[in-house]
Amino acid sequence: MREIHRKIKLQVRFVICLFALLAVSSAGARAQQAPGTSASSGQQTTPASKTPTTFALKIISDGILCPRDNSNCEEQSIWWKRFTILVSDGHTLYLRRIPFPSPARSKQQFDAAIKNAENILRHNIESNSNGDPVGERALGVFPKTKDSKGFSGPPDYKLFCFWGSDYWEIDGEHLEDVIALEQKLKQEGMGTVWHLRPAKVSPMPD
Repeated sequence: MREIHRKIKLQVRFVICLFALLAVSSAGARAQQAPGTSASSGQQTTPASKTPTTFALKIISDGILCPRDNSNCEEQSIWWKRFTILVSDGHTLYLRRIPFPSPARSKQQFDAAIKNAENILRHNIESNSNGDPVGERALGVFPKTKDSKGFSGPPDYKLFCFWGSDYWEIDGEHLEDVIALEQKLKQEGMGTVWHLRPAKVSPMPD
C-alpha cells in the first residue's frame, strides 16, 4: 500500500515539473518576438512612399525674340515658346525654349543668364552619348525686379541650359518644383512638355 502511494506522488511531481517546463519555454518564445511585430515576416508593414509630383500644361505662348519695331534686328526670325505649367502642389512653373540658329548664339544666351544670377547653385557640362560636350546646364537664384514701391518679393530659381543650338529655361519660385520638372524632362525628353495633360482651370466668378 505504501508502495502505491509513493508511485502516485512521483507521478504527480513529474506532471507538475512538465507543466512548469512548458510554461518557461512558452515565455521564452514570446520574449524573442519583437514588440509590435508578428511572427511572420510577410505581415510586416512598409512605409508609404512619397506621392510623385505631377505637372499639367496651362498655356502655350510664343513671340519673336526681337521687338517688332526694330527693323534692324538680326534675330527677327527667331521665335520663342513659353509653357505655363501647373504643379500638383499648386505652384506654377514657366518653361521657355529658344531655337537659336547656332550653338554659339545659344552659348551667348547661356553666359548672359549666368551673369544675371545672384547665386549659381550648380553648373555642369552637357555631353552626348559619345561623351562629347554639346552644351551646358546651370541652376541659379535670380532676384525679382523691384516694383514702384521697392518691393522685390521672394527670389526665383531658374534652371537654364543649352544643347547645341537649343536654349531652355525653367523658372519658378520653389526650388523643389524646378528640380522635379528637370528630372521628368531628363527621363522622358524635352518634347514631353507638349504631351502634358491640360490643366483644369476654374472659371472666373461673375
